[in-house]
Amino acid sequence: MKTRSLSALALLLATLANTAVAGNAIDGTYAMTMEAMGVQVRSATVELTPQYIREGDNKLAIAEWVHKDGFVTARDSKGAALLHARIENGGDTLIQQIEGIGTATFTRID
Repeated sequence: MKTRSLSALALLLATLANTAVAGNAIDGTYAMTMEAMGVQVRSATVELTPQYIREGDNKLAIAEWVHKDGFVTARDSKGAALLHARIENGGDTLIQQIEGIGTATFTRID
């Protein structure tokens, strides 16, 4: 990941470094919208696969995806959670609450 251009995804993933859970049913391309204090602050396209999460030139390797209790979590090789989101609409929508920041909504586009 390029450190000179920290994206909303990088911020989101850094915030969730101590969380857990994810899986193959969520494979696909999503429109990610970040909302803070009721205002949309960022929108991007994110690709989720069993091997990685990609936003633009940023690509994060995934060691494990776990589905549990209606949530999905992606972990890196050190066990840190990179994504932890509530699954809605059969996996077509993922909602991630980010403490102190706001909400990230992932909506499937393919």
